[in-house]
Amino acid sequence: MRLVLVVLAMLLVPGGSPAPGKAFTIADVGTATGLVPGGTVTRKVRVTNPNNQDIKVTRLDTSVGRPSPNCPANAVTVDPLKSPVLVARNSHADVPLAVRMAASAPNACKNLTFPLTYSGTAIKP
Repeated sequence: MRLVLVVLAMLLVPGGSPAPGKAFTIADVGTATGLVPGGTVTRKVRVTNPNNQDIKVTRLDTSVGRPSPNCPANAVTVDPLKSPVLVARNSHADVPLAVRMAASAPNACKNLTFPLTYSGTAIKP
């Protein structure tokens, strides 16, 4: 199974309002293979901080799209971020996420590419 997509996410300042121009990116690193009904694989995503200040990513969420008419999007789930991740200024961090395929998923879901959309939130540390 290959997983795809890149997303921009907002940096939130302590008051909760968006800080203009302080976005970060989230992108897949490599591919995840071997996911079968009832299985779990580890997927890495790269969080890139293009800003001149450190950020602490407090939330990473993944939305899973439908890969084919014979396989529902809800056959796969991606666990949210387990703990905050510090990303140094003008740097990146690779973050592992658990990807799970439901035991009830049809065999038609094996070896498909599930489109993934990432979003996240970061604060100034």
